Amino acid sequence: MNPRRSWLILPAHDPAAVTRCQEFKPDVAVLDLEYSVPPRHKESARAGLEKLVRAVGQSETAVFVRVDRETRWADVRAAMFRGIQGIVFPGPEEPGEVAELGELITTMEKEQGVDPGSTELILMLESAQGFWNAAALAGASPRVTGLGVGRIDLTMRLGPVPQGEFRLYRFLMTRALVAARMLGKQPLGAFWRPGSRGGVASGDMTAKAAREARLMGFTGCLCATPEQVASVNAGYTPA
Repeated sequence: MNPRRSWLILPAHDPAAVTRCQEFKPDVAVLDLEYSVPPRHKESARAGLEKLVRAVGQSETAVFVRVDRETRWADVRAAMFRGIQGIVFPGPEEPGEVAELGELITTMEKEQGVDPGSTELILMLESAQGFWNAAALAGASPRVTGLGVGRIDLTMRLGPVPQGEFRLYRFLMTRALVAARMLGKQPLGAFWRPGSRGGVASGDMTAKAAREARLMGFTGCLCATPEQVASVNAGYTPA
């Protein structure tokens, strides 16, 4: 089974960037409808999803779509085509949100001829309430197969001083890890440090963040840039 170590975020409004992803061989291509897509391109990104899913799906790379929390209903409706493995849902806070999204996916599977029950849900926790409800969220739908740790929104909402190590981060990662392991979901997260995360992280810092997370029990994480894929794959692969 594909270990799904590297989850590469790809802007869904940029077909060239999406098709180039196969050069880097991520375990998962995450077609993004959230942060990486400017508001003026949202509609065109949704309209082009089916073609992108078919193009990427021809490789061994699994294809997921990351929806925007604020527009998740429209995003899920646009994303449901044969060939996607699942939906990445950022920022869930209440179990009812997850259950309702799972029900929408069930409806869309029927409408689009997708195999019933085959579409997964990956939850990315990004708020205090989300982490508090981690286990309840992960158990809210049988579609949930992964539980991940977000960083940008989480940091802004909790307000830590951006100096040294974010001391709450290890605690929150552990909370998400315990919930995921308890319920048999994949734990996703990397131990990023201030100044060494996302698109600014070097290959060495990316590998270190992944390696430290693997030692905690995590098995994969999101990649902000294609250049991070190799380092993430190495970090999550036991020596």
